[in-house]
Amino acid sequence: MATRTTAPRGTSARELSLRVAGVRIDVAVPDGMPTARFRARLVRWLKGRDDDFGDVALPRGTEFQRACWQACRTIPRGEVRTYGWVAREAGRPGAARAVGQAMRRNPMPIAVPCHRVVGAGTRLGGYAGAEDGASERVKRTLQATERRAPRLRCPVPQERNAR
Repeated sequence: MATRTTAPRGTSARELSLRVAGVRIDVAVPDGMPTARFRARLVRWLKGRDDDFGDVALPRGTEFQRACWQACRTIPRGEVRTYGWVAREAGRPGAARAVGQAMRRNPMPIAVPCHRVVGAGTRLGGYAGAEDGASERVKRTLQATERRAPRLRCPVPQERNAR
């Protein structure tokens, strides 16, 4: 894992680069948290330790983005929800595509677990922190990491179309 000191997303002066499934993922370091401490937590999470990162402040963003990121944080480790579910939780039913954009702009993948948000039906959707062309592979890898952790269930809830 490498540490960078640039912030292309404009959310933090500090950013970590992780390698997951051979793909680089950039993660903004939360304001006020030591980089080494955050890095250690991410590494422990990748090794299967349960950490909901609930004490980490949400990144800066629009009101809607922050509502989406907060809803995303309520998804239990090892489970997934659809973009439509997040839209409803964020107070904007029918805004599933906008949720996809909010997840794409998530500067703290893993701490705000956008890999737990999937498309309706069998569509996986992309992953915010991954390099082009590798987002599905990274998303699958992070989901598999959660499934391998002890004492986790991984149901995929069947949702009714709530329009």
